[in-house]
Amino acid sequence: MKIPFIKMHGLGNDFIIFDNQKNPKIHDKNFLQKISDRRFGIGCDQVMIIEDTPIPENYKIKMYNSNGLEVGACGNGTRCVADYLMERDDITYLNIESISGNLKCFKNDNLVTVNMGKPKFGWSDIPLSKNIDPQKVKLGDFEAFCLSMGNPHAVIFLQNLEELESLDLNSVGPKLEKDTLFPEFANIEFACVLKNNTIRMKVWERGSGITLACGSGACATLVAASVLNKSPKENKIILDGGHLLINWLNDSTVTLSGDVEKVFEGTIGE
Repeated sequence: MKIPFIKMHGLGNDFIIFDNQKNPKIHDKNFLQKISDRRFGIGCDQVMIIEDTPIPENYKIKMYNSNGLEVGACGNGTRCVADYLMERDDITYLNIESISGNLKCFKNDNLVTVNMGKPKFGWSDIPLSKNIDPQKVKLGDFEAFCLSMGNPHAVIFLQNLEELESLDLNSVGPKLEKDTLFPEFANIEFACVLKNNTIRMKVWERGSGITLACGSGACATLVAASVLNKSPKENKIILDGGHLLINWLNDSTVTLSGDVEKVFEGTIGE
């Protein structure tokens, strides 16, 4: 049986989307790993599954990393799904339900925005494995600001752009992701504030590795920078794949805005 899919990306952070497919195979870990593989499958950072949603403008999705494990939040993936659904159903606003909460999405011109909700700062909410100050977490040679944006993040600020660009993320990322302080592992963001006060960021995503962009990671970086007085509450985050606009609103929720693009549609066998 052939299973239809849509391939989309947000700043090179790419996704396979299944639209209300009843085949249980699409939730199988081995199948997810195979189709996510860039040599033996379609290739993606995450798989997004739109589930049966009978209520208009309220949709439900499941999200999986390329390792086949379910994930709680994916900002760019949510924006891609929102753009696809808004075009399919001829709407400009919708709600997407995920295991991390209800995400409000809208489109203005070519920018697709998702409200990622409120960051969580408590050590048990992130979660960390012990009660320590989440803003000063020792990770190897680094000090990290840890928080949750529906998934765990550790944000590490470096002194300058040269230090950031020369960082061997393939070496340091896997070690920090699986540090014993993170019982559910963690997304690792390295960032620095540029001379024009925008923020440059690189990311190692748990379960996916290096990606060109990470929406929840960009949100976590802006929040951490703001708390540490390194940035205003609205700023541009520059990633390997482009830039995202992050706004930490007065109601304490965080919005994520940027471009998305549909790459192609196709079918894949079981």
